[in-house]
Order: sequence, then structure tokens, then C-alpha cells
Amino acid sequence: MKKYLFAAALGSLFMLNACSEKEPTATPEARGGELEVKVNFQANGNAVNWESMEYVTPAGDSVQLDLIRHYLSNFEFHSPETGWEKVEKYALVEYDIASSQTLNFKDLPFGQYDSVRFYMGLDSAINHNIDHFNTLDPAYNMLWTWNTGYIFIKYEGKFKNSNDVVVPFGYHIGADNYLMSYSLPISTTKALTVSNTKATINLNFELMELFDNPNLIKLNEVPAVSHTMDEPTFTMLLRDNLLNAWTAE
Repeated sequence: MKKYLFAAALGSLFMLNACSEKEPTATPEARGGELEVKVNFQANGNAVNWESMEYVTPAGDSVQLDLIRHYLSNFEFHSPETGWEKVEKYALVEYDIASSQTLNFKDLPFGQYDSVRFYMGLDSAINHNIDHFNTLDPAYNMLWTWNTGYIFIKYEGKFKNSNDVVVPFGYHIGADNYLMSYSLPISTTKALTVSNTKATINLNFELMELFDNPNLIKLNEVPAVSHTMDEPTFTMLLRDNLLNAWTAE
């Protein structure tokens, strides 16, 4: 009987010790890093000259680019040490406003950043939000006038047609099923450390991709103007081409 009582007491002692032990506390990840994202507009690999007609599309059309305006949103940055870090941020990038072409993401975990994900456009929650604030304000002329929601990208310019006459073109792409999603490797890994808290990612937007890969666009043979729903099939071709337009370095 004494043997059983001793065993029971010993078991209770072990249980008390186990209960008194604290669960290990996860060490919070060190934060304080900043990634600066610079958006660079390019045509055939070179910085865009907005006053020039010198750009030739893959189909051989001579074009001048007059207006590029688009939303970027839902940024995520990947580090092997900490995984994906999502930042709730959207921005309207405008070709003629330099300040809109630099985006800053602060208080990131320290680590080696090798990939970036983002949308060109706005997810459905923001796209149908009736609270128009900041760069969602109607004053930016990115709201559809015929429907609830936003224009994700405006791409306008001029081209010389087969008669060597300069003709304007304009493509406005928007609506939930035209949202463009990107997941890109960063060609040069960006290190954020306690002693080196800031790094820059260059996001390069190759504008000639609108006219190629996978769909070759010949401006003489397609609509000169599209507002998405008036030319849904053609607009989807443009959207698919733009999926190949971004690189990160």
C-alpha cells in the first residue's frame, strides 16, 4: 500500500513540475528595414522619351507614348529567413509625376529579400469600395463613369498608320477579371540588416510588351480605343501581354 501511495505522490510531483514550466516564448523577429521601390518606364529596354516617335513595336508600328497611369497594390516581399511579408498598400503611378514613381515600405523584418509579388490594379475589395480617398479620389480620373470600379491602367499614345498618318490610340483596362498579378525574382538580392537598414528595388515596366508576347498587336488591325467592356476580348489580349511587362532588380 505504501508503495502505491509513494508512486501516486511521485506522479503528482511530476505533474506539478510540468505545469509550473513556462511555454517557450518565440523570439520576435527583428524589424526596422526599409525597401524603396522605384518604378522605371522603359521602351525596348531604354528609358522612355515621352516626346519621341522613335519607338517601334514588335509589329513594326512607330509609336509615341503620351500617358501611362496605373495602380500598383498588394505588395509582398520574400526573404528566406522570414518568408513573405505582406504590406497593405496601393499606389497610383503616373508617367509625369516623379514622386509617384518611388514607393517606400518601412518596418520590414531584417533579412535577404529575393522576390516580390504585387498587383497591377486593385483587388475586388478596394475596386468596389465607395469610400474614394487618397489616390482613389475621382479627381485622378481613374474611376469608370459607367460602372462601379477603377481603371487599373491607362495607356495612351499615337502611332503612324499605313498611310503615314499620325493616329491617336488609347487603352483603358479595368474590372476584377482583368487584374494583373506578378511574382518576380529580384535579380540582385537586397539585404536589410541592423547596420544597413535600407535597400532599393528597381521595378522596370517594359511598355512595348503591350504589343507582344504572347499576342502580337498590329495597330492598323485592332481597335484604336478600348475601355475594356466595349472590347472585352481584345482587352484580354492586352492584359495577357502586360503580364510579361515587369522585371525586378
